[in-house]
Amino acid sequence: MSKPLNVGVIGLGILGEQYVHFFQQHPQTRVAAVADVRAETAERVGAAAGAPAFADFADMLKAHALDLVAVATPDPYHRDPVVAALEAGVPNIIQEKPLATTVEDALAICEAAERRRARLFVNYANRAAAYDIATRYVIQQGLLGEVVYGEARLDDNIIVPLGLWGQRSREWAAGSSTAHFLLSHVVDLLRYYFSPAEVTEVFAISQTAVLGFTPDLYDAFLTFDSGLRVRVKAEWIKHIDELVEFYLCFSGRDGTLICNKRGGFGVEAGWRANLADTVSAEELMAHRQALDERGARVAARVDRPEPTTGQLSADIATLQPSLEARGPSAGGLMALIGHCVDAILEDTLTPDSWRGNGPLPTHIDGLQQTKVMAAIVRSAAEQRVIRVA
Repeated sequence: MSKPLNVGVIGLGILGEQYVHFFQQHPQTRVAAVADVRAETAERVGAAAGAPAFADFADMLKAHALDLVAVATPDPYHRDPVVAALEAGVPNIIQEKPLATTVEDALAICEAAERRRARLFVNYANRAAAYDIATRYVIQQGLLGEVVYGEARLDDNIIVPLGLWGQRSREWAAGSSTAHFLLSHVVDLLRYYFSPAEVTEVFAISQTAVLGFTPDLYDAFLTFDSGLRVRVKAEWIKHIDELVEFYLCFSGRDGTLICNKRGGFGVEAGWRANLADTVSAEELMAHRQALDERGARVAARVDRPEPTTGQLSADIATLQPSLEARGPSAGGLMALIGHCVDAILEDTLTPDSWRGNGPLPTHIDGLQQTKVMAAIVRSAAEQRVIRVA
């Protein structure tokens, strides 16, 4: 085993503490230092991790030679610690999404990473969830035919902007929005699923009728250079039993994929792809096996659909091959981080543990996602279509 990576963690909120715990448990990393502007929090987390604590990340970077820095500061405050770590010579960065909340900050981070020839990963954690790995596979394999339309909604309980971060919640939410906090996940997933397609234009609306200190929601239509159109919506004013609802649907010329990733109001979490009827039973089983090897356990089915509603019914003569999984998707907020550590140790963007799932997300992915977010925010403000530069 190689020498463990010395890791520093900047920002010790909800996610920052999870980073500390993850790196404590990983056999090839050790928490060498932690930093947070709240000195008491830094001391508490540092003491639990057996690591020196700092109230100023600049002091931490001066005091320690680090192999890896994880940045989990609030959304608008990624630029300074990331750039400082890069300028201090840290060769590897893992930071929370989004890369930044402005294109200016995103470009500054990218310029510093390129100039220092450092490796920078953005934790778009959903990429490592089983349902999202399966969705990308089905789309990339063309099993739905050409996908022409999609919709995605990622909504939060109103308690998120009002209380998730305790007394800091309103300030935290006001510095972000459902565009940066929620749609950053969605846009990155769309780029992941449909690569190499990119968003070329955006039309969006927003609303500020309930919270007042931050937009209640953003609702946008995205057009890709492939011709694909996807509607994406995120709100955080729902009075629901769950903390999060997450739904995606994609319609192809030959099939449809639906994912209730986080169901609400009793909706069962699950994933299903009804495939082109040209997919043979042998091919169906081969695809199921390929997904199993990627950690996405699905069942293979062949049905004869009988759509009905009330007294209406439609008899469909052809058999429908499909792949299906039920229950919560495997994955989590730290599910991608182990693969990033593997990538650092193996000096690659496609470590063995991630092989077959495309390259891991870097600052380049973060920049493209930030550009789309900026276009959504601008489109809603100006009430017109915005081209994504």
